[in-house]
Amino acid sequence: MANFAKSRVPRFTAEVHHNPCLPEGGQALHAVVTVTATGGGSTGGRPVPRPDAVVSGAAGPEHGPADALGPDAGVVLRVRTPLGAEVGFLRQVAPAPEDLTGRRRASGPRSGDYPTGPWGDESRDYHLFLRVPDPGLGREMLAARLSVLLSAPDGAAPRVVAQGLVRAVWTDDPAAAVRIDPQVAHHTGRSELAQVIQRGLDAAKWGDAARAVRELRRAARLAGGPGSEDTAKLLAKVVGDVDTATGTVRQAAKAPEVERESSRTAPDTHSPPVETAMNEHDHH
Repeated sequence: MANFAKSRVPRFTAEVHHNPCLPEGGQALHAVVTVTATGGGSTGGRPVPRPDAVVSGAAGPEHGPADALGPDAGVVLRVRTPLGAEVGFLRQVAPAPEDLTGRRRASGPRSGDYPTGPWGDESRDYHLFLRVPDPGLGREMLAARLSVLLSAPDGAAPRVVAQGLVRAVWTDDPAAAVRIDPQVAHHTGRSELAQVIQRGLDAAKWGDAARAVRELRRAARLAGGPGSEDTAKLLAKVVGDVDTATGTVRQAAKAPEVERESSRTAPDTHSPPVETAMNEHDHH
């Protein structure tokens, strides 16, 4: 847990870590969202009480919207998804593991709120797993919008103090889709796999085809366990795309724009309809 200098004005930030590239037919998307509070968090710098009493009664969508939780709810994470997408789970993974999935309360169409209790000056990491529809190669969508809401002490509706975007784009470049974001890899126990994949892709980029094949084949072995079948299939395609004559991955540079930190930017004017449909509820 990180500590920061206090001020009278609480500030929150939300930073999304993920690889937005999915292969054809891909429907599983993992992201790690780092939420940071400074300036006293939700308690104004007072000691943070135990969250047990705040969240013990939060159980499911039948309990109504999180706006009714009251000021003791502290900080609430609101996750909106477009039509066809859904949240598989939302778990706090740092500083201490805690599953928030069962705390979800419906807050609108395709929107759910997760109370997290009061905050001090600190950072917390959340693993968000999404199931998304496959709109076809070359398509991009806003897969989820995570908003950080701060409860009002007077019982008024909580206000949005930070947001993070989770994007998805479907590509036929296996080298782009097989990458694992370091933060996601760390919190899913796949750091070694992510590092070996990156070394293999870097070797191909630098023209060392022999090392590229060696590293990527090692990665395929590491990904051979249960739950990593899709990664293993992608790695097999990447190994097949290594051109030993030129020392490159044939499709390696197809989607450089997709690998930008798009989660930190606002949606552009060419966003698909699913993004617009989700945005219309932002201020409710």
